[in-house]
Formats: sequence, C-alpha cells, structure tokens
Amino acid sequence: MNKAKSLGIAAMGLAAVLVLLQPSQAGQGEEGLAKAIADYLVAARGVIARNQTLINDSAKGDKGFTPAVFEGQVTEEFKKVGGIDLKTATNSSPTGKALLELNDAAKEVIADAQPEINEQGKAFKGFTPAIFGARTGDKFYKKTKLKLKQTSLKFRGDYNRPDDFEEEVLKKFEAKWDKGKPYMEETTLGGRKVVRYMKPLYIATSCLTCHGDPAGEMDISGRIKEGYKEGDLRGAISVIVPVK
Repeated sequence: MNKAKSLGIAAMGLAAVLVLLQPSQAGQGEEGLAKAIADYLVAARGVIARNQTLINDSAKGDKGFTPAVFEGQVTEEFKKVGGIDLKTATNSSPTGKALLELNDAAKEVIADAQPEINEQGKAFKGFTPAIFGARTGDKFYKKTKLKLKQTSLKFRGDYNRPDDFEEEVLKKFEAKWDKGKPYMEETTLGGRKVVRYMKPLYIATSCLTCHGDPAGEMDISGRIKEGYKEGDLRGAISVIVPVK
C-alpha cells in the first residue's frame, strides 16, 4: 500500500473516531470541563426553579421530588443546556468523571433536603436554586477539589461574595457584553495555573418573587428585594479548574 493511500485511510479513521465521540469525551481540555460543570449547574438550578411551587406547597406532605425524579429531569435539561447526555458519561474521561461526581453531589443535596421539601404546613422552605447551588458546590468541592460557585455583585450571603477576579468579570457582563456569552481566562491562583470560567445568569420570571419589584421590600425569605426586571443580569456561575 502506498504512503498516500495509507495516510488517507488513517485520516478517514480519525474522522470516524471524532464523529463517535460524545461531548463529554471530546471536551478534554480544562475549558471544556469548566463549561460542562457550569452548564450542569444551570440545568439543575432550572429544575429546582420549575419545582419551586411544588416544594413550597404547604398543603402537601410528600412531594415525590426525590433524587431519582430530580436526576431524570436534570438529565433531560442538561441535554438541552449543555448538549451532553449524562447517561453516556463515564469515568474514562475527566469531563465525564467530574459530571458524574457533580450529579451525585446534587442528588445527595436533594436527598438531604427531603425533610425540608416535604414539611407540611410551611410554605416557604428556603430550598431555592441559589441554596441548592451553594450546597451542591460545597459537596462537589469535597469530592473533587474543583471549585463551583454562584456569585453576584448583589450577593446575599458571604458564600456568594465575588473575589476580585469574579467582580471584574461581573462588571464586564454588566457593561458591553454579548448576552449569555461566558468568559474564560487562564490565570494563576495561589501559585498554580488555573482556568477560570464564568457563565452569566439572568433573571427569569420565577426569580421575580424574591428578586423583583418593589426594590427595598422584604421578600418571602426575609431578605431585601433588589428590584430586578426579567432578563437583567443576576450574577454568574464561577468554575475554577487546575491546569495540568
């Protein structure tokens, strides 16, 4: 077989392999990993938001919003948001492994919150997308040492307070920035090279109960409303991945 023909066959074989790769396997770089982590949390927060009325139903005890139910819903939502099917994720790739750990962390948060979710006679349970995200990020860090955080210039708790880098990027998002476009930068943190990835979050209709008008009024959680309008920037998902 001549050299040109051999190279042609090799190229065809490589193309076939690339076509067969799942998104969780193809994005092996740190940016791909960070993006997948952020997209998962966006999808998971969306699931919590859609179930918020059910969670806060004071007349109902067992809501049936179990870790298994959550997993089914987040799997479908993540396909839409991140283009990745969790059912095909495996530990054989860094991205797949991290996503499985993140999904496990999220399910553990849902399992731990069952007494809150199913408490009868109480309307506002305090189990919101933001609280879910904070708890999930904490569990995920303990499993992987990968940092996943929700942050905002108008943060409600110290755990959401932006660091200097996050504050600068949030200001970029508020200024001239393409809506929905994430920000990624390779930088140094604590003497180690890392990828920092931030995905902007915007106010949806479901957010207005706690974060909308009138500004300055107390919301159902006892915090001050910010007076946001639908579509306003609320904050961002922030991910830090060490560079190998």
